[in-house]
Amino acid sequence: MGLSGNIGPNPQDPDSVLYTFVDTQPADEYPSSPDSSLSHFTTRQYTPTAITASWPIVVTIPNHGFINGQALRTLKFINIPFANTTGMEQLNNSLVYAQQCTTDNFQLFDASGYSIDGRLFTPYIQGGQFTVAGQPLVVNPSHFPPAGVVSA
Repeated sequence: MGLSGNIGPNPQDPDSVLYTFVDTQPADEYPSSPDSSLSHFTTRQYTPTAITASWPIVVTIPNHGFINGQALRTLKFINIPFANTTGMEQLNNSLVYAQQCTTDNFQLFDASGYSIDGRLFTPYIQGGQFTVAGQPLVVNPSHFPPAGVVSA
């Protein structure tokens, strides 16, 4: 049994709206974004202004925009060389989850839903980064058909 009815534009037609390419990047509210090309994804990087060595760990990033349950990857938390140490190197390259989010603060939880105990972590000094590991991501609009186009 074959397909019947309207299955969408003819994929052999080079003028089909399915092949309309949008050659623009959406405006980025973060001008220091590491991805200024017309690429696939832009990863947001957030540098904390404070992290408490407590239980639970509380991170301060002004106007971060995270939601409860947001998956975050921790990067660039180092202890060597000493001149560039950030403290909290125990967090480096971890997948954590933001909970108890407010405008400027959030707490760190693990994948099991338990708050992370930072009482034995080295004190935070400066630097380090949090990147969004799950949604929301900024996606190049050219990867999707224009509004009103029915995909097969």
